Amino acid sequence: MIRWLCVGGLLWVMGCAHRADRSPETQPQAPCPEQTLSSAEVAELSRLGVITVDANRLGEHHSTASLEAGMPMLKKAALHGDGTAMAKYASLVTWYGFIDNDGEPFLGRSQGENGQEGLLFSLLAAHRGEPIWHEDQDNFRVLLDPAVPFPAGFFEDGSGIAWLVQGWSPESVDQVRQEAYGWRDCWPD
Repeated sequence: MIRWLCVGGLLWVMGCAHRADRSPETQPQAPCPEQTLSSAEVAELSRLGVITVDANRLGEHHSTASLEAGMPMLKKAALHGDGTAMAKYASLVTWYGFIDNDGEPFLGRSQGENGQEGLLFSLLAAHRGEPIWHEDQDNFRVLLDPAVPFPAGFFEDGSGIAWLVQGWSPESVDQVRQEAYGWRDCWPD
C-alpha cells in the first residue's frame, strides 16, 4: 500500500512539474477583461481618474479621499486598455499600497496584493507601449515574456522594477507576468 502511495505521489509531483514547464503558448490564458465602454468613454474615464487622484494634492502626496475616489476610475479605464490609466494606476498602487505602506490595507488589499497589482498594471502598460526607462529595459525584457527565464540574481537586483520583486518567489512573479502576457492582446491598438 505504501509503495502505491509513493508511486502515486511521485506521479503527482511529476505531473505538477510538467504543467509548470509548459510554454506560455500552451498555458491556459485568463479571459480578457470585459469591455463595456466605448473608446471615448474610456478616454474620459481615464482623464477624470487622473484629475480626481491629483485633486487636493500636496506636492507629491495625494489625499486619501482623492485616491479612494479616483483609483476605481483609473482601474476601470486601465482594464479597458487605456495605457495612461494603466501606468498611473500601477504607479499609485505600487507607491501607496506597497512601498509607502505600513501594513495597512490600501483599496481593500494587503501590501503584497498591492505589489502584485502594481506589477501587473506596470507590465500591461509596457505591453500597451508605455515608455520603459532605459535602465529598466533588461528587467522588462524578462518580465514581459514568461518564456524568458529569470537570470541569476534577478530577485536580488535593487534597481528599477526589479526592486519591487526583491524577496518575492519566482512563482508569484511568474504568475503575474503570465497574466499580463495573456492580456497583452486584449485591446485593439
